Amino acid sequence: MTSIKDILSNEKLFDQVARAAFDSVDTDKSGEIDAKELGQIMKKLAQETNTEAPSADEVKEVLDALDEDKSGRISYEEFKVLIREVLENMMEEEQ
Repeated sequence: MTSIKDILSNEKLFDQVARAAFDSVDTDKSGEIDAKELGQIMKKLAQETNTEAPSADEVKEVLDALDEDKSGRISYEEFKVLIREVLENMMEEEQ
């Protein structure tokens, strides 16, 4: 089984994981994640974790934080930053 540490230390493997996650969120296959797609995945995660669904303002806040070029959409490169942070946090929790 591949560990989170393995994924983070192998750029090719990390890219495969990040691309799969990105493609699952980019439901319209535009190559970017918009506010609607981001909101959908945030709501799905909230349901799966039995937490409160995010408000439109919370979705916008996350979008703004990830959208480094201020295009109003999240590119794959911007998304990879989020995936790396999530994996790093998961690895810390495992220890």
